[in-house]
Amino acid sequence: MLSPRSCRSYNARMLGLGLVLSTIAFFAASYFIKRYLDEIGVPKTVTRGLVVFVMALVIAYGVAFVVDWAAGLIG
Repeated sequence: MLSPRSCRSYNARMLGLGLVLSTIAFFAASYFIKRYLDEIGVPKTVTRGLVVFVMALVIAYGVAFVVDWAAGLIG
């Protein structure tokens, strides 16, 4: 049987993994969304910046959710 201490260590590792992967996903998504908007000719305005931010944030939250879900299946 797992001790409570090892469970806390496992949860901390999964939290760290979710944070790292969602951060990477945020920056990758914002880069590719900006490139796509440049290709289709959307002017660089505050609204465009907000759209990029919100879309990248949604993708990062999705990645964090998937990591948490997978951690729940494993542990």
